[in-house]
Amino acid sequence: MLNVRMYPAQNGDAFLVSSNGTNLLIDGGYAKTFNNHILSDLREKASKGECLDLVIATHIDSDHILGLIRFLSQNGSSLQPQIIPVKNIWHNSLRNLTAPCESIIVAEDLELLKAINRRGHPTAETENAANPKEISARQGSTFSSLIHQGKYLWNGSDGTKSISLENIHNFSISGDNIRVLSPSKQRLEDLLKSWKKDLQKYGYKGTIGSGAIIDDAFEFSFEHRCETQKKDPTPVSGGRRKTLEEIYKPDDSPTNGSSIATIVELGGARLLMLADAWAEDIIEVLSQLKSTGCSMMFDAIKISHHGSFHNTSPELLKLVDAPMYFISSNGNTHGHPDIELLTAIVDRPADFSRTLYFNYSTPASNELIDYKTQTGASFLVCENATDWIQIQEN
Repeated sequence: MLNVRMYPAQNGDAFLVSSNGTNLLIDGGYAKTFNNHILSDLREKASKGECLDLVIATHIDSDHILGLIRFLSQNGSSLQPQIIPVKNIWHNSLRNLTAPCESIIVAEDLELLKAINRRGHPTAETENAANPKEISARQGSTFSSLIHQGKYLWNGSDGTKSISLENIHNFSISGDNIRVLSPSKQRLEDLLKSWKKDLQKYGYKGTIGSGAIIDDAFEFSFEHRCETQKKDPTPVSGGRRKTLEEIYKPDDSPTNGSSIATIVELGGARLLMLADAWAEDIIEVLSQLKSTGCSMMFDAIKISHHGSFHNTSPELLKLVDAPMYFISSNGNTHGHPDIELLTAIVDRPADFSRTLYFNYSTPASNELIDYKTQTGASFLVCENATDWIQIQEN
């Protein structure tokens, strides 16, 4: 049996996955998410003698990583954890993508990097500057620097190797298994190229290598990036809502493309945890697995990118299914989740009922409640689902 908790992470992601004393923390939302929700659960786990077997920062987006930064800043070192022991942390940053920088950074480039770092972490839209507890993750270090300073096991070793398809396919955890679906080495190279272009626009002329100040600038830069893809909510003629097939356009964000997406096999259950990954990348890997006899029916699927129609294609929905779906978003900022995607999920024929869990009540989840499927397929909508959700082995 497996238990999953989807925290109220505003427009972000934060999941705690637990089974028989084995615990995975996948993303951490914002600092407020950690302070108000995750911290108490971790203290309870620690009081029972449990640890976090694995922490996964799926990618460098503030709505996924700021809560993890807050966590490590409070937890201290690996040898003397103040909250809970951590066995391993997965996180891809500049240290994993480049060689150590041996050259001296010229004065102009150094000032540019310092300016990026002084900007610090972005502020979540609902955080109150008068409440230092809520904005505490804006102070101090990046996630990679906290991992390094705390001497945590990083990507299974010292953090010089990335988590990617080429480096790791399966990871054993307490006798169970985590399979990496993305990113590929190419997606991580695309991420690095994207940042190099940004630096060149700012006037940076030096080489890119790993070092404390430039490592921090890498993460701070990506945290401040804003989503640029916009959706067109206008229905077609006759007032009919557009379908997913009509509006789907693949995500092109290199940050989302670098997401660590996984199949978590734990406690007899199989979870498809898609972070903010690109649908096309997931389809490629899952199709290969299907050809080897791997089932594409999961016990639960965490929908990519908060239910954006840019990250779940009609082709992906033809390939995978589950009786349970997790959609993490409060509906603010980017208007996620998209109703066109939600109706596409439930419209597929099935001999079982699907339950869609939302950690907030949103306009799209409200609309879905009254939706009648075209195929007669049964489904349920569960809003504000932030308590533990139990998943039984099928």
